[in-house]
Amino acid sequence: MATATLKIERMTPGGQGLGRADGGRVCFVPYTAPGDIVSAEILRVHSGYAEARLLEVREPGASRVVPRCPLHFRPEGTGGPAVPCGGCDWQHLSSQAQLESKREVIRDCLYRIAKLRSPRVRDTLPSPESWRYRNKVQVPFGTGPGGKIVAGFFAPHSHRIVDFDDCWVQTELSVRIALKVKELAGRLGWAVYDEDRDRGWLRHLFIRTNREGRALVALVTRTPDFPKLEPFLDALCGDFQDIAGVFQNLQPLKTNVVLGPEWRRLRGAERIEERVGPLRLQISPAAFLQVNTPACEVLYGAAQELLTRGDFRPTLALDLYSGVGSVALWISGSAERVLGVEENRDAVTDAWENARSNGVRNIRFLAGTVESQLRRIREILAGLPPGSAAAVLDPPRSGCSKPALKALLDEAIGRVVYISCNPATFARDADWLCRHHWTLSEVQPVDLFPQTSHVELVGLFERTACPQRS
Repeated sequence: MATATLKIERMTPGGQGLGRADGGRVCFVPYTAPGDIVSAEILRVHSGYAEARLLEVREPGASRVVPRCPLHFRPEGTGGPAVPCGGCDWQHLSSQAQLESKREVIRDCLYRIAKLRSPRVRDTLPSPESWRYRNKVQVPFGTGPGGKIVAGFFAPHSHRIVDFDDCWVQTELSVRIALKVKELAGRLGWAVYDEDRDRGWLRHLFIRTNREGRALVALVTRTPDFPKLEPFLDALCGDFQDIAGVFQNLQPLKTNVVLGPEWRRLRGAERIEERVGPLRLQISPAAFLQVNTPACEVLYGAAQELLTRGDFRPTLALDLYSGVGSVALWISGSAERVLGVEENRDAVTDAWENARSNGVRNIRFLAGTVESQLRRIREILAGLPPGSAAAVLDPPRSGCSKPALKALLDEAIGRVVYISCNPATFARDADWLCRHHWTLSEVQPVDLFPQTSHVELVGLFERTACPQRS
């Protein structure tokens, strides 16, 4: 394959650096940094762009730093791992470069996808913690050379597991539990999952931790049996008094979806408590909560600031995709009433308990998908003065469905606060909203995922008389 010398101009939504080869062809090169001058091997050429592999950093840009993790990618001949971990793709960028690049990635998506020529995107708010910040981890298990059990994370663009002894973005407790379960899997003779043959028993290890150093642990298995259950529980819980509860999750399907729908509690508590700002939240293992608790407080603060700007106090605030009710509870003092909608029934149970335990009485929750509850939502909005209500959205990475977006056209809704972890699907939905009498006033990025190319954002949409395109 051909090689090229490139100067990296900026980072792109896919996490790669962008450079231009002779003739101006755009090349996307992972693990590069703005300002780098690199040698790259052209792997695939498409219409208008090429994909390339980093061979050498000839001159490092000012934003390049040495990655902390030994499993992070390094060019050949520089002491990197034979197979790098695909988890933290931006450890080679300085903290400031990460923040600036995440802002520019959002601006780029809004420009290309939503056709917004000058979107107002604030500077990215940093995470209070840059390392050891994740409160949840899902560790795949497999078999390595010589039949050795491995547990770690997938190599880039593959399902090859890179075994690890530590992970700098996970809590130390999560790492120690993962290493212990790997040891017990070998000692107890468990058959780990073979993805190609769809055989084996242990697929993933799921761990959720809280700020107080407590954990919920779940083994994700292909079949419902549990070989040597009691010896396992005794050994694990005997070594870790911090484990509040142990579960089994059943995932029998040949799929990339980690968790199945069936949970079985094996020992201990059903939930752990997490503190998010002034809130104390009960969290089931399957319930959604942002993975970076300190940065989650920054995110919710930004959402509340946008919701209440100009002393706006909605008569009703809809919290769609509400999870365990954390956003709904956070904004409950800024609205007369709050209605949360969540499809995970365990999360709805948690949400009701969280409202009760935090003394919040102006809130209720509906169990079901947003789409299944649209008729109920319309009935509740009926009769409210135009523009008096608000909607707060925190959908999955795939964004909102068209029926959910159409529901926002109800004249009672005067403000939409949209939380997203995917700038591309946010921009797609912003495009639709801006063609249907909403204007995107501004966007606040928040760095919930330091050392990675992922970013969380909050966007404020307000009513406009005509579509926004400038």
